[in-house]
Amino acid sequence: MPAVVEEYEDPLRWRFEEEGRSSELRAQSWENDLCQVKLLAMHRPTHEPDREKDGDYPFSWHLRGRKRNWELRMQLQFKVLPKEPLFFALELSRFVEVSGVTRQVQKALVAACQAAGECYHSNGEDPSTVLAGREWEPPTFAMPLYAFDQFEVSRKGSEPDLSGDLDSVGMRRSDGAKPYMAALKKALADLSTEQVYTFCFWGVSQFLDCIRWEITGGIVPGMTVDFNRLCGSPPVYFSVYELQQSGSEKRHLKSRKRSYFRIAAWSALHPPAEAPAKGFSNADFSWDGGMDLLDLDLTPAKPAGYASAAAAPVVDTSVDLLGLG
Repeated sequence: MPAVVEEYEDPLRWRFEEEGRSSELRAQSWENDLCQVKLLAMHRPTHEPDREKDGDYPFSWHLRGRKRNWELRMQLQFKVLPKEPLFFALELSRFVEVSGVTRQVQKALVAACQAAGECYHSNGEDPSTVLAGREWEPPTFAMPLYAFDQFEVSRKGSEPDLSGDLDSVGMRRSDGAKPYMAALKKALADLSTEQVYTFCFWGVSQFLDCIRWEITGGIVPGMTVDFNRLCGSPPVYFSVYELQQSGSEKRHLKSRKRSYFRIAAWSALHPPAEAPAKGFSNADFSWDGGMDLLDLDLTPAKPAGYASAAAAPVVDTSVDLLGLG
């Protein structure tokens, strides 16, 4: 395994708000009343093609030669066991009107991901049109935890190193979707506070370039789409939450979610208007989920030749994002 490239300042940065510092080359730990979580994110330097071609970047020993642009790794140890299903979700904090070409792209992404089954997607509700006193739903795309591409269950103290080679660790969905999902469902049905659960996620990463903040890789052949056309403006949020039952209510409302962790993500190419590119305060965003906020701070230089989508492209609705085909 090649040594980390010390002179490279990785544009993919993430930090814990309370620590006031960032680290992109090692896993960071954080905990609340519900769980302990450790996270590591790695991204190819898509903003520096020469460096990417030469493999001169951290984790090139793992990412180089693969289709994935990035990989997210996490480890969870529960303090409180969930009583309801857990979801891994992408959420927005505001309503975004999606139409035209962007709507086609969104449908292609959602349809491809729904091959995994049991996915939930909602464009949310415009708060200005919701009756007074009625809770509005934020834009949400939620998947069961078997949307992750790899998992491992370990006794506390024997869990794998997130920054190490995990190719032979646990089970991978690409080795067989049905047995993988059956094994993970069984593990989730028998959760324990004595175990550490390792998850890796990369399936959609070949189509989502977080550094350039764009949708790419074949959804719209020969073109890229500015991700802001789907999310309105950064940040976007990634979370793991338990969805509590509420009669006949099916919407993924904020009041029904018990979040185990929540990550805010953006690129310096499209930083949040409310905060500087290298950090923000919890008060800058509407969130009261009972935890300090962990953020991913992506800070590349603006790439040359950046292009957004033109009108009326041909959208490929057959793309298998999760490798289930």
